[in-house]
Amino acid sequence: MTDAKPLRKYLRKFSLTSMLNAIWHLSTHLEYRSELPSQFREANPLRKGRMQLGFFLWELDTLSREAILHCDIERGLAVTDWHQVRVAINLIKVAEDAGLLGGKFGLLEKIGRLAHRQFHWQKGISHQHISRMRQMYLKPEMNEVVRHVYGMSTDQVATVGFAALATYMTHFGISHKWLASAERIVGVSPSSFLSNLTTNYESLRSSAVASRTLDENWAYTFNPLWLHPIIEIDGGARLICPVPGLLARRFTDGLYFDVVGQDHDILSRQLGPAFQSYVGETAARANDGSFQIYSEVRYGTKGKPKDSVDWIVEDVSAALFVEVKLLKMAKAAKEFVAPEAAVMKELKKLAKAVGQLYAAIADAREGIYPHWTYNGQAIYPMIVTLDDWSLFHHQDGGEINNLVRQELVERGLDPSLVDTNRYIVCSADEFEVVIQVMHSAGIDKFMSGITEGEKVGWLIDGYLRDGFRNELNHVKPLFPNDMLSLLAKP
Repeated sequence: MTDAKPLRKYLRKFSLTSMLNAIWHLSTHLEYRSELPSQFREANPLRKGRMQLGFFLWELDTLSREAILHCDIERGLAVTDWHQVRVAINLIKVAEDAGLLGGKFGLLEKIGRLAHRQFHWQKGISHQHISRMRQMYLKPEMNEVVRHVYGMSTDQVATVGFAALATYMTHFGISHKWLASAERIVGVSPSSFLSNLTTNYESLRSSAVASRTLDENWAYTFNPLWLHPIIEIDGGARLICPVPGLLARRFTDGLYFDVVGQDHDILSRQLGPAFQSYVGETAARANDGSFQIYSEVRYGTKGKPKDSVDWIVEDVSAALFVEVKLLKMAKAAKEFVAPEAAVMKELKKLAKAVGQLYAAIADAREGIYPHWTYNGQAIYPMIVTLDDWSLFHHQDGGEINNLVRQELVERGLDPSLVDTNRYIVCSADEFEVVIQVMHSAGIDKFMSGITEGEKVGWLIDGYLRDGFRNELNHVKPLFPNDMLSLLAKP
């Protein structure tokens, strides 16, 4: 049981808008290095790095949720100094520690969801996230879907999102005059898009109440600001954004849920192929002559057609077989170790994708691929997902590999492939770096080190920093003109 009662009691005396304003100052300082005003400067008097301060973005995320639940909407005390916020953050730490000490889950499971809670805040949202979103949704079919959902094109969504983020990085709130100014720049009213991201205090509180819990999942329960990072206040006269980092995540990765929510078949018909195309384009952009790249082809008989692996990237050392899957693991499934059924449902989807990849490799080794010839070279399996799954605690616990072995048996394949020809799961974010490192160091050097020996199961980021620092120094944005073309829009 988590003891959050002292925190609830403490927050009730403060004005909600004032507390969210304090959170805005602190979160923009941590994520975007904005200057702190005098009343909060004591939070970082020596201008230390954000990981050295003793309070973190994920704690401000939790504090915003608890403020929505417990601060006074109509009145309450103003938050006038850092000490008032620090007390609330320390009470959050106490409640979190109580949740970690109890419960039925083991150490690996607890570490796993801590990682999922913290890693996305540590990595942040970069221009690459915006560029990736734009590249995927710019495909003609997806652009039409975006236009149907938001009433504007992909480029207009990206421009509005970027303009709103840039504004909220320096302003806690905006008036409707900003919407009129943005319309002159974008050429269409931003309201049709931003309305999907906007709500009010009452609705936020209702959502937070519906999902809250006081058990060991307390720190990981849903914060409704992830879905609606903009809040309408003062009778609609102002729009505030307490955590601009959540706005950045909402108009990049978060578009997926709006689009798929309209029509789940979009996954297979349009969004999946758009993501597959993006991964291939990423490999092509990284290629300066060392790679041969082969796209998916159809083979087999007319009665039993088959599709090859999505992408083959080959150099003189080895071949990388890449299967591309959207596979966005739900935030709840990543952070809530319970309910177990929700997690296993997502892991089974991943296991099926891995089984499909091994089946594709088996066909290629038998020489029945029409576009690529197997000459005995090493073949390494890789799944590229849109989401970052951070699977280390499930891998260490054996759940993933057990599911993959079952999948291999059902396909008539040798289940020991999991141990003799190990696969890795790579997020789109990681793939953009990994493929450049492979181009410099060689596919075999990179893949053999993470699929054999003592580094099996390492997180890709740690593996890169441990053995490929020189190659990392030469990694560059693969779509450098994307943001320039977006910002150049009249």
